[in-house]
Amino acid sequence: MNSTTKMSRLVLAVVLFALWGFANPGRAAFLSSANGGKRGRLQGTVLDAQSREPLPGANILLKGTTMGTISDAEGRFRLEGIPAGRYTIVVSVIGYQPGVFRDVRILPNQTTSIRAELRQTAISAPEIIVTASKSLQRVQDSPISVAVIPETQIRQTNSVTVQDVLRFTPGLYTTADQINIRGSTGYSKGAGSRVLVLLDGVPAIAGDTGGINWDAIPPTEIEKIEVVKGAGSALYGSNALGGVINIITRDPSPVPKTRLRISWGFYDRPYFDSWRYTARLRNFHSLDVSHSRTAGKLGMLLMFGQRKSTGYHQNGQYRRYNLFGKFHYRFSSESHLNLLIDWGYDDHGNFLTWKGPALNHPLEVPPESLGDSIHSGKFIFHATYKTMLRNNLALILKSSLYHNNWRDYFHDNNDYAKTYKTQQEFQFLFEPGKRHSMTFGGEWVYHQTHSSLFSNPYMLDLAAYVQDVFQLSDKLRITVGGRFDRHRVMRLFTEQQFSPKFGLVYHPAPAAALRLSVGKGFRAASIAEIFTNTLVSGFKVVPNLNLRAESVWSFEIGWHQMLPARVMLDVALFQNRYRNMIEPKLASFIPPAFKLDNLVRSRIRGLEWQVQSNPVPQKLYLQLSYTYLDAVKLGKLHTVFTLDDPFYQPTRALPYRPRHLIQGGIRLKWHALTTGIDFRYLSRFEEVLVYPWDHRVPQKVLDAYAVFRLSRKHEFSFRANNLLNYNYVEVERNLAPIRHFIFTLTSSF
Repeated sequence: MNSTTKMSRLVLAVVLFALWGFANPGRAAFLSSANGGKRGRLQGTVLDAQSREPLPGANILLKGTTMGTISDAEGRFRLEGIPAGRYTIVVSVIGYQPGVFRDVRILPNQTTSIRAELRQTAISAPEIIVTASKSLQRVQDSPISVAVIPETQIRQTNSVTVQDVLRFTPGLYTTADQINIRGSTGYSKGAGSRVLVLLDGVPAIAGDTGGINWDAIPPTEIEKIEVVKGAGSALYGSNALGGVINIITRDPSPVPKTRLRISWGFYDRPYFDSWRYTARLRNFHSLDVSHSRTAGKLGMLLMFGQRKSTGYHQNGQYRRYNLFGKFHYRFSSESHLNLLIDWGYDDHGNFLTWKGPALNHPLEVPPESLGDSIHSGKFIFHATYKTMLRNNLALILKSSLYHNNWRDYFHDNNDYAKTYKTQQEFQFLFEPGKRHSMTFGGEWVYHQTHSSLFSNPYMLDLAAYVQDVFQLSDKLRITVGGRFDRHRVMRLFTEQQFSPKFGLVYHPAPAAALRLSVGKGFRAASIAEIFTNTLVSGFKVVPNLNLRAESVWSFEIGWHQMLPARVMLDVALFQNRYRNMIEPKLASFIPPAFKLDNLVRSRIRGLEWQVQSNPVPQKLYLQLSYTYLDAVKLGKLHTVFTLDDPFYQPTRALPYRPRHLIQGGIRLKWHALTTGIDFRYLSRFEEVLVYPWDHRVPQKVLDAYAVFRLSRKHEFSFRANNLLNYNYVEVERNLAPIRHFIFTLTSSF
């Protein structure tokens, strides 16, 4: 029996067991208790330690289990059906230090009460994360750098897409629609991402391009975003080569709640009057309506969103629609089911390059391209079932479908693709002892595409992973783990990858943490990278059936320190060494054609530090970060294809990586008004792929915002993006958004 068959049978056995438990929740509950079904209750109150005011929406979790609940509007909570025993209980809410209650005893047929008085943190971000280890842990206990973007920061950005929310995260920047964590991805249009994006812990990567469709993720229903910096393949597999971004959506509210958000904005005039191509006001607007409630054992959240824009340049118009639903059903205190449904439709113009080689018409397209557009649809479905098998053993089953289809309406082609990506995963959380926890499981992923430019290829991935965390003492925590992946591309070839991981966290003092991590990551080439065969604007893209996976060894050492005066300091040194990095290569000169190939070995190393502070609690917030990148190719340099020079000899610098990245912000709250500024600076790209002779400038962007709380239920906000109207490009001959203003009214009922 081969390994594929063995893995398939194991996955099938676990799925059948979970379905049996799903259909027979009473029997599953019998299995979940090692003490004959004796159960007790937990109740309590969550309060602000200073004001003694109740804290609604706090998460109450029994560590090492899937059991938990949320505090109500009065800060009260109650959790029934807990198997008798001793537990560690974690109470957390954004902006507060988590409350940890150790060795809480639950007695049969009795109620145990606790009172959680939480103190505000020095920074306005959650301290409890789940992405770095696929289980609950503190930020300070992660052996790898993690950034957390809370809901308040997301709301202040007034962003059209989630991608805009991420632009001011330390060490992270975007190049057009592609995301970079410490320079991992660079830019390759329509050719995958080296950063894995998760939606509530489930991959949200398109099955054909391996890229991210940001318009499919509604920014208004996000509770927080966790960004893991560094190779995450030991737990998440392919695409986690450079890091992981987990977008965590809101849970259904315990009481009925309706949210309405209306936004309207407009683009200012270009910096130079000669660049104006129309006298019409270029504007955009959006409408988002959601309703959330819990009735008995069922909680639900429903959202509809609409966004329209004329764009700030020709072919910049778009129409986007979103339907989002999240359902939570609790069979018992230890078994529950989450369902997520997300549908999106996008019709937008296509701006490949501006008119002419000179910077005379940067907001116009060549005459033949006027009217080019792309229509696309996305459908995402996630089902997550969690149950306790024993007091210290939990099972999580995940099933997902990602369907996307798109068609080009270009002047020279009408390419299309329809892709289905299905994924099944089982995961166990096991705590053999108070200082020892394990996460292990396996998954199966299938991609199938029907397309004019890819033909009809398919891919199959099988994987198994394990991670072991040892708390050797109150100061020392060690993480070891690994993942084995088997990647098959039709009947063409099969690749096998093993990704090990080692991490260490040492706390010499309660307010300090030294972290160290070493791990391997990989990314299998996407269907688009291997099979694309098309002609666009006179240039041909040819397939490469010999394209293989790229890999990286990632190393990081860092220091996390809480200082007096409510200051947080974090410093990290990192190095990533890549093999078989995938980049474009000249396939022929006449006619001009290129393909993607495993061209280079490369290295990205650097330094990152950040400072956050609340010198005046809940009134004044400061953040500043700096990232230095040394991103170079190693070994022999190859001639690359460019539109300026077909035999251009590049430098050793990796394309689309800045050497210096500075990000920061100041936020001031005064009574009902919150105001602030965000800024970012990216030094000039030393190398690009398509037009290397074009003049390039650094990116210097300053945004300003103000949020006025009209009442407890109504809020008005204003934001000015690119306030200085600075002209720059993220990709050659594509002018970045000019100055624009956004006005938003948000109401809750």
